[in-house]
Amino acid sequence: MKKSSFVFAIFALIFCFYLNAWSENKLLAEVGPYKLYEEDVNKMIEKDAQIQQILKSKPELRNDVITAIVNRWVNLTLLSLAGKREGIEKDPEIKKELIEIEKNYLAQKYFEKMTANLKISEKEVKEYYEKNKENYKEPEGIHIKHILIFVSKDADNATEERALKKANEIREKLLKGANFEELAKMYSDDTGSKNKGGDLGIIRKGQTIPEFEKEIFKLKPGEISTPIKSPYGYHIVKVEEIIPERIPDFEEIKNVVKEDYLQKKEEELMAKILQNLYKEYQPKIYLKLEKKDVQGRNK
Repeated sequence: MKKSSFVFAIFALIFCFYLNAWSENKLLAEVGPYKLYEEDVNKMIEKDAQIQQILKSKPELRNDVITAIVNRWVNLTLLSLAGKREGIEKDPEIKKELIEIEKNYLAQKYFEKMTANLKISEKEVKEYYEKNKENYKEPEGIHIKHILIFVSKDADNATEERALKKANEIREKLLKGANFEELAKMYSDDTGSKNKGGDLGIIRKGQTIPEFEKEIFKLKPGEISTPIKSPYGYHIVKVEEIIPERIPDFEEIKNVVKEDYLQKKEEELMAKILQNLYKEYQPKIYLKLEKKDVQGRNK
């Protein structure tokens, strides 16, 4: 762990739990002047998506998780107290890091406070969608299946030639009427799709590597490609369906649009707040750009 990350972990935990020192809920641990309460641990669990996922599938592990959190808090607190005893917080570099940690923490909490009551209506969201429909356009796509003959990046010519020969032989079987799904299960080196008959689902323009995309979008429905080379080896591709570009209906992507609109409103609000703060505090910026940097910005 980097020094700054380690310092942050200790600072954040102790700062958080110090604020709750007067809490009346169940006390779980105490180290020197610091106390850890049940409410603090519950909040940590609530904010950690990974822990939430674990407990969702295995709720019986909750006590183990709580024990691990308490032990980690105790260990970090002990190390923090030892650091204070040694006067580490007086080191100029550590002082600077602690100032930055505090500054970032307070800025984050201030932002959360200022945007907490920001309300948006569905009518506003829908109007935003209507004005920005093009931003939500889904590009043309194709539903494909493939059979991959893997070739490592450092393979020699002989190995690559054998892989290409094998791919061509499989293609010949397909052209003679062999079942694509069965051959995919039999020969494909793509473990993620072979058991699904090689099905890769819908791939839209811009979602895959350029050399692969260029070739697959030339194909027609039902067509079997010649072996297509990619960094993974040789692909034999079958196009199931062409999916035209489209703009999803509002109801399909309402939640996405809402998030985008809320972010836009938050940015606008913060811009106004910062404008007022600039007037209040009159920050001075002593940035001197090199001539080449100035030229680069003007291009």
